[in-house]
This record gives sequence, C-alpha cells and structure tokens, in this order.
Amino acid sequence: MRRLSFVLAVLVVTLMSTGAAFAQAWRGGGRVSGVVTDAGGKAIKGAKVTLVSIRSGNTGPAPLTTDAKGKWSLLGVIGGSWNIDVDAPGYIIKKGTIEVNEAAMNPPVKTVLEPEPVQAPQPEQPAELANTVPPEAVESVRKGENLMKQAEGQVIEGEVTMSMPPAKPTEEQKKELYKQAIAEFEKAQALLPDNLQIKQALAQAYYKAGDIKQSVALLQKVYDAEPTNTGVLLLLINLLLENGQLDQGKALLDKVPAGTMTDPTALINLGILFMNKSRLDDAWTYFDKAVTLDPNRGESYYYRGLASLQNKKMAEAKADFQKVVQLAPDSSEANDAKDLLKQMK
Repeated sequence: MRRLSFVLAVLVVTLMSTGAAFAQAWRGGGRVSGVVTDAGGKAIKGAKVTLVSIRSGNTGPAPLTTDAKGKWSLLGVIGGSWNIDVDAPGYIIKKGTIEVNEAAMNPPVKTVLEPEPVQAPQPEQPAELANTVPPEAVESVRKGENLMKQAEGQVIEGEVTMSMPPAKPTEEQKKELYKQAIAEFEKAQALLPDNLQIKQALAQAYYKAGDIKQSVALLQKVYDAEPTNTGVLLLLINLLLENGQLDQGKALLDKVPAGTMTDPTALINLGILFMNKSRLDDAWTYFDKAVTLDPNRGESYYYRGLASLQNKKMAEAKADFQKVVQLAPDSSEANDAKDLLKQMK
C-alpha cells in the first residue's frame, strides 16, 4: 500500500474585520494556508481545496485552487474545526479535519496526494490457495484482484465481472470496481473466514473504496493473529493515524520492535495529531524521535521546530529551522522555515 501520509496543520494568524451576514458566517480573524504535493514532493498546480467550517454551520468560501508552487491561502476565517477536501485530476482525493486557532501560530496544511499505485501481479496467492481451498474461493480471489487492477488502470487478462474501463477509469468507475472487488473478496472470506491473506486483500479494497474504518478492523484481526508481523503493524498504525485514532495508533507505535522502523512518517503524523490537540510536549517527543530515526530528513526538524516555537523555546526552534534550510533548501518546509526565521529576528 502507498505511504499514508495525509499531514494537516495550520500556519500564521492575522486579524481582519468581517461582515455579519449568515452567508459568511465562516468569516473570522484567522488565516489558513497550505501546500499540495505528490509523494515525491513535487508541487501540484490546479488542485481544488474545499474548506467548510463546522462551527459556522457547515459554511465556507468557494473552493480554492493551488498555484504553480502547489500553494493556497485564505484570509479571514473563523477559529475552530474545519473540514478540508483536496482533489486533483489523476490523484486520490484527500479528506480530513483541521483546527484553526485565531490567536496562535500553527503549522501549515500540508497535503500529499498520490495516484493509484501500480501493483505487481501476484499469481502465487491463488496458486497457493488452490492446493487447500475450494475452487470457488480461488476464483473469487482472482476476480477481486483483477477488479482492483482495473481500478488502477492496469490491462489484465482473463474474464472479469465488469467490462474493461478506459486505461484511466473515472472516479465513478473506480468506485464501482472497488465495490465489486470487495464483494468478491467477501465471497472468498465466507469460504475461508480464517485466511489472513484474504483479510489483507479485503482490507486493501475497503481502503481504496474510502472505508478506513472497515480496513482498520480487518487489519486489526490480521495483527491479532500475527502479532510478530511488523509490516502489518506499521500499516495498521498509519491507518489508525489517518483515521484520527491517535491513542490507538500511539499504543501500537510503542509496540514496534526497536530497530524495525526505518521510515519516520508514522512518528511525524502522530506528532502532528498531538500538535493539533495542543499537546505540544507530546508532539515534540515524536518529532524528536523522527529526527533520531532519520537525521537527514528536513521535514522532521521543521515540525520539531514548530513545536518548540509554540512552546516559546526560540533558540531550539531557530536551530531546527536552520537545519531544514540546510538539508532541504528547495522544499516547501524550507521556504516556510525561512519566513519564520525572518519573523524571529
């Protein structure tokens, strides 16, 4: 599965006056801004950013569009919880919630969009199953795999349950293909309720269909059956964090064997969740762990610096922002770090 790294936060608050009309009930004294990139850090121009204030009765401005650097910003917004959807042609839509504070400096909204991943064929799974299970289960697994490949735009061979869509299926076609894939994997699971491979395949299908809750429930069963499967554990942690289940994700993250984790993404995501809940000491702790795990990743220093800044530890924050500029001078984090360093002089 792809890296799950939908990072949400808010940067820089400014004051402005607003009207009192209900149509603009979302107006306030804050400013939100953000950047949209792909998984490789490349800016995505023309992404649509839709913001809706929960506090104002689900009102909000017209959708925003990112510029050539993938950036967007909005002045004069009310504090509190906001729903945010980020969408761009050819990428998976991202949905989430951010907290806007009108009286404090918060990190920017960083959104990473990813295309549908291309997965290598896995013929060994049905062949493996064929030795021990009914042929109906094998056929359902094959159909489910083919439907997933179709949704990802892959050309496949053999009979499937839906006519071949275009190389790049529409969102509606993807939704239908994932729905059919879920149905096929559930047929196989009904025949083999204890098979962990089928549970993982079904969890992936549910995730692709946007049902993270079901995906988490299935992966939890896989992990409960194989508590030493670190790969499943890390995947489950990322899903829990993406679903906003901070405490559950933290509890599992503490179970990851020392030396097993090589990617600090889950640590960064957990730190951001703590920051959004104003638990700055906890946030700093996980950003610090991310720095220790990969001392050459500028993103970790950037968020640790933000946590220090909000805790009024100016020297520590300045050192981290300078490190970001040194390690990744062309990154969006470095640009923001430079702006913050200027404000700290």
